[in-house]
Amino acid sequence: MMDNNVSGSIYDFMRAAGVEVPQLVEAGLELLAGVEKTGELEIKLESQIRKSLEDINVIVLIIAGIRVEEDLLKHRIEGVNVDDDPAYLYSDEVLGMAIANQIAGTKAIFNFKRYDEAKPGIIGTLGPMLDDVFAGLVAGCMSKIFEE
Repeated sequence: MMDNNVSGSIYDFMRAAGVEVPQLVEAGLELLAGVEKTGELEIKLESQIRKSLEDINVIVLIIAGIRVEEDLLKHRIEGVNVDDDPAYLYSDEVLGMAIANQIAGTKAIFNFKRYDEAKPGIIGTLGPMLDDVFAGLVAGCMSKIFEE
């Protein structure tokens, strides 16, 4: 993770968390149903992810997830242990749904559920907060490109 005294772009924070845009594009395209995977679709999704990563609200929600994940994994919060991703922890879902909703509205929340459950690609390798944060980003972006 990044040093708390260093500033950087959202891409720097994501990179430090082990997430790159091409991995998110791959994850997004894994759950295509009834649509052919094409180079054009890949470009649209990458473009939408990058556009969404310009939204201050999306940025802040992702940073919140990254910071909380780091604190949880390093056991910095006394009395809180999420090593086994307990069912009663749902704030990760709230962050993911908020990101999806910010990008593409209510319909993206339903798409979030698909990505959260299937955990395609990089999403399945992330911790308890970040899997939902990035499932929300991908779900929102996929929903957005198919509404146009």
